[in-house]
Amino acid sequence: MMLDFYLLIPCYNNLEGLIRSLRSVVYPKKKCKVLIVDDGSDVPVTIELLPADILQQLQIEIIRLTENKGITEALNTGLQLILERNDALYTARLDCGDICNEERFLKQVNFLNENTYISLLGSLCLFVDSAKKNRFVYHAAEKHYVIRKQMHLKCSFIHPTVMFRNESLKQTALYPYNFPYAEDYAFFFELIGKFHSHILQEILVETEVNTEGISVKKRKQQIRSKLKVIKHYGFIKTLIFVGLLRQHLLSLFPYKIITQLKRFSFPH
Repeated sequence: MMLDFYLLIPCYNNLEGLIRSLRSVVYPKKKCKVLIVDDGSDVPVTIELLPADILQQLQIEIIRLTENKGITEALNTGLQLILERNDALYTARLDCGDICNEERFLKQVNFLNENTYISLLGSLCLFVDSAKKNRFVYHAAEKHYVIRKQMHLKCSFIHPTVMFRNESLKQTALYPYNFPYAEDYAFFFELIGKFHSHILQEILVETEVNTEGISVKKRKQQIRSKLKVIKHYGFIKTLIFVGLLRQHLLSLFPYKIITQLKRFSFPH
């Protein structure tokens, strides 16, 4: 039986966040499968560690990497298996700790089924800093022709919100290794260069602002990679210049200030 989608979730030492995310996934059990890639967690993620209510609700498969190899390797390990099996139309993404709107997957699958020319689909995302009780919505363009321009300035797609056609990946590369901590930015830029994209103007995912996450700890390396992405994939000279300038300016401000600016710019 053909699945509608795989839900690809990398996990590293965050079983609690994984369980929280899995409990937010709502979709007919026979039509989707959750593929968890355990990226060498200190305590291996196993089916036995997952609550019974989740196992009743979802089909779950776990791949175990024997050592921590990073998110790019974890994602590509999962994608390679998905493509080899060739038994699902789409792949969706989610990170441990992120929460899905109960209608997220139904809306995304229906949209892609009805709009067969779209290969990459995202949504708006609500960022929550639970410690400081700050909340802001990450807004992005809706239509493909605007998204292609906006991608020079920022990544229009928040990674845990996306769903994409598996068929399209046969004509593109998987997540690249030469843009560390910005592999998703490059991956999406590659896709929209060959296929159409769209962003649903609804908040379908809630993600926690993590001061211990990669985007904070590896911020300087991430910005360097974003500069490389813009230079490599950008196709409008003036926007390339503006995008590079923007990244250089962002590098001058502490992460906390950038977060505050986002909160005031995109309140919720």
